[in-house]
Amino acid sequence: MSKNMEKRKPTFQFAMLVMIAIISLTTVGMVVFKASITTMFLLSWLIVVPAAMKLGYTNSEIEELGYEVGKGAFQSNLIVLSVGILIATWTAAGTIPTIVYSGLAIITPKYFLVTTLIVCSLTSIATGTSWGTLGTSGIALMSIGTSMGVPAGLTAGAIISGAFFGDKISPLSDSTNLAAAVCKTDVITHIKHMTLSAIPAYIICVVLYTVIGFKYASNTIDYNQINQVMGVLKDNFNIGFVAIIPIIFLLILLLLQKPSIVSILSSAVVGAVIAFIQEGESVNRLLNYMLNGFSIETGLDYTDKLLNRGGIMSMAETVLLVFIVFVIAGILQKTGFLEVLLQPMLSKIGNSRSKLVGTTFIASYLANAFSSSMMFTSVFVGTIMSPIYKEFKLKPENLSRIIQDTATLGAPLIPWNSNAIFCSQTLGVSAFEFIPYCFLNWITPVVTLIYGVTGFTMKTYTDEELNMVEEPKKAV
Repeated sequence: MSKNMEKRKPTFQFAMLVMIAIISLTTVGMVVFKASITTMFLLSWLIVVPAAMKLGYTNSEIEELGYEVGKGAFQSNLIVLSVGILIATWTAAGTIPTIVYSGLAIITPKYFLVTTLIVCSLTSIATGTSWGTLGTSGIALMSIGTSMGVPAGLTAGAIISGAFFGDKISPLSDSTNLAAAVCKTDVITHIKHMTLSAIPAYIICVVLYTVIGFKYASNTIDYNQINQVMGVLKDNFNIGFVAIIPIIFLLILLLLQKPSIVSILSSAVVGAVIAFIQEGESVNRLLNYMLNGFSIETGLDYTDKLLNRGGIMSMAETVLLVFIVFVIAGILQKTGFLEVLLQPMLSKIGNSRSKLVGTTFIASYLANAFSSSMMFTSVFVGTIMSPIYKEFKLKPENLSRIIQDTATLGAPLIPWNSNAIFCSQTLGVSAFEFIPYCFLNWITPVVTLIYGVTGFTMKTYTDEELNMVEEPKKAV
């Protein structure tokens, strides 16, 4: 009988109250008490369930809605776990050390800023984490920039631009996999589509940092720390072409459009084979690395932080976060809360693609500002906007690209966002000092907005393709 009870739509005021309660709980927990975002989102269940029950839903119905949406995190979470294995074996094989070593080898005073951009990009692409890049390469490059007399905000801007560029286009990144999953597109399709906005913006950044860097061409650079790090990497790994083979192998598989999970795990196995043959790792240690992450003590804190990571267990919290956020956001969407909140903006879209893209931008930046979490923003915007993009016959990679160009890259530009706070605390620079110099974070959304207004690169469905997308729903 309960299933036949009439379900009410929330009023705008009630929906706003619920959303403010969730955001307040999450933000206070993270900022004031330094709690994990995963913990705070799970606790928000105590807000979401009573709110949905007030609309006429039973607890079992709410759980069913959560389960239905939570299944959407399955593929994304398998990819994330596979990435954990890949990072561990790539480190053991010397793949990640070779990338970092190569990046540090090209640093010169005249091109310090642009090299900083490139080094952080390479590190972030290889590791799939902007925060990990900031905490390793970022810290080292900040000290080098300071010794050269480069303004701290300028150096930090180049570091953040590179770190978030690499994070955004890396198939190893949890934010990239989440954006693809919530918009229901393949992660490789998503990354390919993102390059259309990311690469032009990146080229502009290269020019800007190069030109600005000429001002510091006559400054001297302290190579002691660079040489120390490079020496430790070379002493502990065989730096060279063989170590790069796992990357080449992965790229080939992805270009051949093989399944993402199969490609990542296969590349991880290739890394393990190289680690066994070239680095002398035993099978037992490699299997342990796959579970618990690579482990080494080099005697240098910087390299230990960079290298001691990866493994299935390191991705456990990310997997839980993705699942919980999917469930919470799914319930809010299925019970009408998200639709009601955005209805004032959605009602003004009409048949205008430009207004649709503009509304997505506004929703993304507002969610980022209110929630202090780009992960929440990705799920929130992706969940509510996906059906509308389908109505416009726009493929999901259009939405996933916009989400990452605004949610991921916009996070460091909001001083109270958790990402901006982390950047500030890690690099030792005020957010207001580095925000003006995060060129990539400013330029990429502009490129994306131009695409949205002009229609350039905005991929659309044919009627046949749209019918095929809808067919599984009809069969259920």
